[in-house]
Amino acid sequence: MKLEAVNLLTLLDDNSVNYKLFEHEAFYTVEESSKLKIDMDMQGAHTKNLFLRDKKRNFFLISCLDNQLVDLKEIKNLISCQGNLSFGSADYLFEKLGVKPGSVSPYALVNDLEKDVTFYLDKSITEFDLCNFHPLDNTKTIQVLTKDFLSFINTFTKIKLIDFEKKEILEI
Repeated sequence: MKLEAVNLLTLLDDNSVNYKLFEHEAFYTVEESSKLKIDMDMQGAHTKNLFLRDKKRNFFLISCLDNQLVDLKEIKNLISCQGNLSFGSADYLFEKLGVKPGSVSPYALVNDLEKDVTFYLDKSITEFDLCNFHPLDNTKTIQVLTKDFLSFINTFTKIKLIDFEKKEILEI
């Protein structure tokens, strides 16, 4: 069974991960979320998440700063995928990560039981004390210490850092 937001929050509590929960209207784009950051005085790294696949049905999740320009042609060479990258369908997104479009986040990797989604995190996010992601539901955002986020995510998936500036992949 796939975890949902309430279960994820319980899992965070069980793992002593402190978080601040923001509840808000659903949003699906960075533009829609921009007002939220200001209205709710939400500090830290603000993010966007791209669920991608290549022609061989290899799946990737890239989490980056919300203002990061992402060139899929450039990324495909960095991550050594098979052929061009495209966005994964809503069906694949639910099958692999148990979420619907708009709710994608690294926390959804807890639902990747087959461990077949490769995770890339923008190195720039690690330079912030706090980071913000949806907890499997795009009507909520949780803010955690970045070091706690990294530690928690690392318990169920391998994190690869992507340095967009230097155009390189780093291992944690």
